[in-house]
Amino acid sequence: MVKVLQDTPDATVIEDRPWVLGICLIGAMIGSLGLLIPAWRDGDPLLGAAALVLAGGSWAAFRLAIRRSRLTLGADGTAQLSVRDRNGWTHRSFAPGTLRAAIETNRSGDGETTRPVLLIDGTDGVERVPLTAYFATSATHDDAVARINAWAGRPAAPPA
Repeated sequence: MVKVLQDTPDATVIEDRPWVLGICLIGAMIGSLGLLIPAWRDGDPLLGAAALVLAGGSWAAFRLAIRRSRLTLGADGTAQLSVRDRNGWTHRSFAPGTLRAAIETNRSGDGETTRPVLLIDGTDGVERVPLTAYFATSATHDDAVARINAWAGRPAAPPA
């Protein structure tokens, strides 16, 4: 869920933390490890092996799928994007006047989902950097894009 953590004259901080997905994966790990008790009690090695495989799969999905992003927009016109994934933290800084945002849309048979993307103007054209790793139906995406574009002093970018 994209959330504005801080909005002061000095800085605006926008963050994405996929709490719901993380909680579901932790619940799956705990639940599958909970199957080890009846497997040990009943002496069922097949159930024990299945529980370990499910717990390991949940842990691997947690490590691979959870990606936290934080965009800090400074009053001096600079911006910094910090992303934490399975490899640790990475940081990117952007020069004043090179950053704007848009909504990226995914249409499928199930409906329409969106995610905010950063558009970085550079010598090689416009680079697209997703602020979130997933598409969702959330009004907070529109709010984040509006705040980024207001900070940049630019009109909203057309939908992608």
